[in-house]
Amino acid sequence: MPPTKSPATLRDVAELAGVSTAAVSKFVNGKQRFTAAVERRIAEAIDQVGYRSNLAARSMVTGRSGAIAALVYGVENPYTAAVIKGASRAATALGYDLLFVDLLQSESPERELARVTGMQVDGIVLAAALPAEARQLLSSYGRPFVDLNRASEPSQAPSGEEQAAAMLGRYLLSLGHRDIAYIACEAQPGNADRLQGMQRSLQAAGVALTVHPVTSPTAEEGARVASSLLLGQKRPQAIATCNDLIAMGLMSEARHLGLSVPEDVSVAGIENMPFGRFLSPPLTSVDLHADALGEWAMRDLIATIDGEDAPVRGHDLTPRLVVRGSTRAAG
Repeated sequence: MPPTKSPATLRDVAELAGVSTAAVSKFVNGKQRFTAAVERRIAEAIDQVGYRSNLAARSMVTGRSGAIAALVYGVENPYTAAVIKGASRAATALGYDLLFVDLLQSESPERELARVTGMQVDGIVLAAALPAEARQLLSSYGRPFVDLNRASEPSQAPSGEEQAAAMLGRYLLSLGHRDIAYIACEAQPGNADRLQGMQRSLQAAGVALTVHPVTSPTAEEGARVASSLLLGQKRPQAIATCNDLIAMGLMSEARHLGLSVPEDVSVAGIENMPFGRFLSPPLTSVDLHADALGEWAMRDLIATIDGEDAPVRGHDLTPRLVVRGSTRAAG
């Protein structure tokens, strides 16, 4: 049996590229830029010797793993995917590896969080609602984290959830709607802020909001509650949903029930998923700039990890109302 080949080391790369091991380390970890010629030599040497960064070894030396975890709920959700896309782009640019865990696929958020913290990741981006036990575990972890569900805390990245829902509520009121229903979901990240924003905007106008809770922030749940909402004794004039997927399911089922959107009921969502404009009718929604939010949150987290000042925002994260054909004036 032939002897097992030892894994390539930083020294192997350095000798082949004609640079110091420190230079290779800084290049691999994204801590320093070099001339194009030097970076090309290092990259070619890494490829030639088959060097792979050893997170465990790096952790023993630096006390860091070089990895950040993202906890999400439903990676198939277009909004979640966009947040992860932006976060991944920033992590890669700054020399960190990004791991993500989909809590929708787990029976125990506590177990998943314990597994992630056991990896000694340097920080966590939380884009999922956590039960109280899991949140306590996260708070006691002792590493930085950014919670995209809690925009009101000064140390966390702002999400604009409440502003987005309030904006949508005021828009529906401006169309003359006074009988407005809202579909909420505790599993939806930012649910509490979104519900609060919707309630406050309507209360300011003296209008009561009817809230219909669902168990999962999916299109299937939107379709499931459609008949009870649309075929009841008093159909609402407008229905706002805590995300676009629920609105999509609701609109699809409304057609099966013989109703027309927006002629029989206006429907609007929050998040502005990329394919919302291709629905029939196109969906009115509020854009939360998920991709830019993910990038900014990751840069903010890494700045905290590295002991640096928080980065200046490169994007305007103010929610933006996108009016399309799924809403119209009352009456």
